[in-house]
Formats: sequence, C-alpha cells, structure tokens
Amino acid sequence: MKQLHSVAWLHKKNAEVLCVKSKGKDTFFIPGGKPEPGETLEQALTRELQEELSIELQQDTICHRFSITDKAFGLEDTELTMHCFSAGFSGDINTAAEIESLDWIGIADMAKCAPAAQQAIVKLLGSDH
Repeated sequence: MKQLHSVAWLHKKNAEVLCVKSKGKDTFFIPGGKPEPGETLEQALTRELQEELSIELQQDTICHRFSITDKAFGLEDTELTMHCFSAGFSGDINTAAEIESLDWIGIADMAKCAPAAQQAIVKLLGSDH
C-alpha cells in the first residue's frame, strides 16, 4: 500500500470547521495539501494556505494538534496520514488556486467531507457536543 502525507489547517468557528471544495469536485476537505520535496510540514501548510485561501499564517502560532491515518479518498491502495495544525492568520479568507468554494461544516453535515476530514471534524468538535 502506498503512503501519502498531507497537512491540514483546523480553523473552527462555533461548532463548525472551515472546509474547502476543489473545482469540479463534490467532496469537501480541510484546507491544506501535500508537502513538496524538502519542505517541512509547517512550510507546506504555510504555502498551501497562501495558495488556496490567500492568507498568511502567523508562524509563531502554528501548533500540531494531531495526525489521522485513513484510506486516501479516491485513490486505490493508498493510505493517507493527515497532519492537522491550528494557527492564527492575517488577511481575508478567499478562494484561490483550485478552490471553488468554502463551507463551515459541523458534525451533522460532515458526510459531505472526505473520510480523513470527517475524522478530524469529530476529533476537533467532539468535545463541543
């Protein structure tokens, strides 16, 4: 089985998590993506959020919260480990690059999300319910 690693930014408001959907897709993911060769997880997170949401992460606030391993959505024989971070930011959140839309998703609506994103939502919001 192939192994993939990704980074994800956990941004919570009330009892919902910011999620994104790429152009032409029906499934929501937590903002982030795959590290480029030679990038640290924090560098990948910073780059991906600049590209996808047009925001700047506050570097001194980046904090690894947890990692989730699950079957990679849409990929056969591939396992994904998603490294989830929280961080403060500056700028206005806007869709950019391949991102078509944003949504705030809670436990009740998480079926719209990929499996690893669903796990992250439960882990992050579980204490709110």
